[in-house]
Amino acid sequence: MRNYSKTVGALAAASTLVAGYASAELEGEVHVGYSNMYEFRFFDVGDSLFEAGVDLAYEAGPVSLSAGAWYGGWDNRNGAVAPAANSELDLYAGVGTDLGPVSLELGYIYYAFPDFSATDTQEIYLSAGVDLFWGVGLGTTAFWDFDLYDGLYVDTSVTKSFEFSECLGLDLAAGFGYADGHGLQGKGTGPAGRTADGYQGFYVSAQLPWEFRDGVTLTPYMKYTDGDGKLATGPNPFDDGQDFWIAGVKLGVSF
Repeated sequence: MRNYSKTVGALAAASTLVAGYASAELEGEVHVGYSNMYEFRFFDVGDSLFEAGVDLAYEAGPVSLSAGAWYGGWDNRNGAVAPAANSELDLYAGVGTDLGPVSLELGYIYYAFPDFSATDTQEIYLSAGVDLFWGVGLGTTAFWDFDLYDGLYVDTSVTKSFEFSECLGLDLAAGFGYADGHGLQGKGTGPAGRTADGYQGFYVSAQLPWEFRDGVTLTPYMKYTDGDGKLATGPNPFDDGQDFWIAGVKLGVSF
């Protein structure tokens, strides 16, 4: 499950495209990437994530429309206690607008696991963001899984970007997660089926987008996560409250 959070680029990359090209009507991006591990909401899904995706955005007056697809494949961790997926296809779409200083987006995500369809699920999300001061942004996104996991997950973050030149920048983010009744956020040492409600953990991330050719951007990134002590953060027993360092790189081509 890709990290649909404005702290790691955008809720969906298409939302960023709309914001960055407000004067355009239809914009798009294709991208590929690799990271040392696949982390989703503080959980270690697997090692060596290879990913690819396409995002589209359309500006229709005061309303922005976005849609896209993302595919990832990874290696399951050694010692996993149960069968698990090692590939994923996400399909998503959203509609956004501005209400004064607040940017809003409502959208839908379908998570499909081709080799383990028992874990397919769906979410709707509502995000809100506002610029505070000195380029600092505050955003929160509520994800409601109305399918397999039947619960709420909320991500809240603070962001800040720096522009070193026309082609090089730095994007920083820090945030935390909160869950309520979300079956995916499991208690590592609790009875089967129980959820770890409440605070989930915090993270910080940094991206260094470098547009080395017109419309072609290479983005190395790092992220640190620290899951709450009661949260299952891996597939094996006693994988509770772990912290992770995630490092990777993405190559994107806009059109």
